Amino acid sequence: MESLSTFLDMGGYGAFVWSAYGLAAIILIGLAIHSLIRLKRTQTMLQQIRAIRQKASDE
Repeated sequence: MESLSTFLDMGGYGAFVWSAYGLAAIILIGLAIHSLIRLKRTQTMLQQIRAIRQKASDE
């Protein structure tokens, strides 16, 4: 168990290393969520444009 705590401590730099990993993970997760939201919004807009075009071509 001591080897695990030694690993997590990383020679005294553990707080910096793990906070950097945590920040990077938060940023990547946020980017993925933002991308999915943007994709849904774009798909909705595309469907609306297609519906308008279809309606205009029917008239």
